[in-house]
Amino acid sequence: MPRCRLNSVRALFPCCRTFVLACLVVHGGSAFAAIFTVGTGTGCTHGTIQSAIDAANAAPGADTVRVTRSLTYQAQANTISGSENLNLVGGFATCAQAATDNIKTVVSGFGGVPEPVFRITAATGVVVKLRHLTITRGDEDGNGGGIWFQGNGKLEVIESTITNNSAAYGGGIYAFGTGTNAELLISEGTVISNNTADYSGGGVSIGGALKMTMSAPNSTISSNVALGLAAGTGVGGGLQVKGPATAYIASSGVNGLGAIDGNRAINGGGISIISGYFSGTDATVYLYTTSPSQPGAVRRNHASNTGGGVYLQSYQSGPDYSSGVLCASDFLINDNAARDGSAIYLDSGLSGSRTYGGAVRFNYPSCLPVGAVRCASGIPCNTVSGNTAVSTGGGPSDGATVRLLSDAYLEAYRFEMRGNRGGDAIRADGVNASIDIRGCLLANNELTRQLIRADDGVSVDIEDCTITRNVIGLTDVLHIERSLTLRNSIIDQPNNLTLAFFGLGGFSLNVTNILARDISSLPNNSSIISGDPSFIDATNGNYHLQRYSLATDFAPAGFGDNRDLDNLPRDQDLPGVSNLFGPRDLGAYERQIGAGDCGTADSIFCNGFEP
Repeated sequence: MPRCRLNSVRALFPCCRTFVLACLVVHGGSAFAAIFTVGTGTGCTHGTIQSAIDAANAAPGADTVRVTRSLTYQAQANTISGSENLNLVGGFATCAQAATDNIKTVVSGFGGVPEPVFRITAATGVVVKLRHLTITRGDEDGNGGGIWFQGNGKLEVIESTITNNSAAYGGGIYAFGTGTNAELLISEGTVISNNTADYSGGGVSIGGALKMTMSAPNSTISSNVALGLAAGTGVGGGLQVKGPATAYIASSGVNGLGAIDGNRAINGGGISIISGYFSGTDATVYLYTTSPSQPGAVRRNHASNTGGGVYLQSYQSGPDYSSGVLCASDFLINDNAARDGSAIYLDSGLSGSRTYGGAVRFNYPSCLPVGAVRCASGIPCNTVSGNTAVSTGGGPSDGATVRLLSDAYLEAYRFEMRGNRGGDAIRADGVNASIDIRGCLLANNELTRQLIRADDGVSVDIEDCTITRNVIGLTDVLHIERSLTLRNSIIDQPNNLTLAFFGLGGFSLNVTNILARDISSLPNNSSIISGDPSFIDATNGNYHLQRYSLATDFAPAGFGDNRDLDNLPRDQDLPGVSNLFGPRDLGAYERQIGAGDCGTADSIFCNGFEP
């Protein structure tokens, strides 16, 4: 194609060939951007998508290929591998149409060879954008049924649907980064659904040094499946993240679906996070929100074995240890199911005689991504709720909601667990595992075993938590075999003993500032008292404290900008309420000073109507 030089306005368009609809002159006259149109009829420049892509690759500049609906596109196996930026856009009825009409152009692999519908390679600095397309019926024997992407550039998918594709890995999309600039961007209005992986990564599989971001609104990875037809596979029904890849998930979802919703696998129905086995590098997923009214959600996923919502595994390669890591802030992990770890399962890798576990962090200060925002007041948020442990036959199992194996870490701040069903709410066994939960509400769970069970080798720290109205099948609320720190908390379980403590293997037991129904199983300490916590409305699930609750102004003040489960300040010294040991309230919620000394969350009781 000839290059257009801007000698005059009159001279510009005559120098462009007829198959180019527009030329954009770049300073110096060395390059321009062209528009190529695919279809039949007036104004069309190409009869196939691949021929238009090839023409764009041969021309300098950031070119656009418009794919109209004037043709039917089947048996598609297109390759994009140029060194120039490319926009491939559907949503045009005819080649003469000047603007998209938002009706997606269907590009199908049906009837063709076993290849991705689009095979894309992007060098450093190259940006490829796909918009207003439905990419379907790709059936690759290897990686990437709908889209295969590799390189050190960027692929952005915008307002498109990736559906009913299949592959060994990455039924919908497979993306592998060969350098640190590699990025997969799942932008606004993109739905990745009903794709199948024979092995792993039903919806999306990412690996290498790739960053995936899905933070724009109205996008979802939903109803995909990882079949696990080979041993050691079947992980990541919705999304498979293999280290050192990183994924940022914050989309509000679409039409009532969460960001990761209704996917299925053997392990990790929603997401699997697998650290780099050969590279010794972490695999990390950030689950957060960019819309205060619509938190990022992992919802309604199912694993036939472990990790209904999220499955994590870690490895060691030589001297290097790497973890699968989940960083969640202002999130929802709700209504998932699995035999064990119905919400989250932290598996362990093995090297010789040593195991290596993953890490889950809720609202952890060093784990907040740029752009994360808080949920709006009154919006359900920071919840692990409604998850169910089910057997392979569909009946109930004794699996936990959150399960940790050796060397795994749960560091969870400002979260609640409600309405989960299974054996234990949180269970850890093995060696060197750790449970650290603060500012938490554990309520209305239905459990056949204990609320928290930590076997020998596990350390447990519980602080500023409210535990109430759980149905617990065994005698004790807490079963701790090694070490426990329990402080500033409410344990309102009238039909259970608070603690079974065994003190194995160099144990420690530190219990202070506790209001519990049962204190017979706790140490003899003046800061441990028995009584009714006087919640605002426990019957309807409001576990904020009444003004004159035994738990208000109970404990010494903390340090720094402490926040309660409502993200409100701690250590509010209520007028007219005497301090027992200090101004801090026990449990998940701090009663705020305001009109009538009412808490923000229960302001309906202000002005003389509070209990």
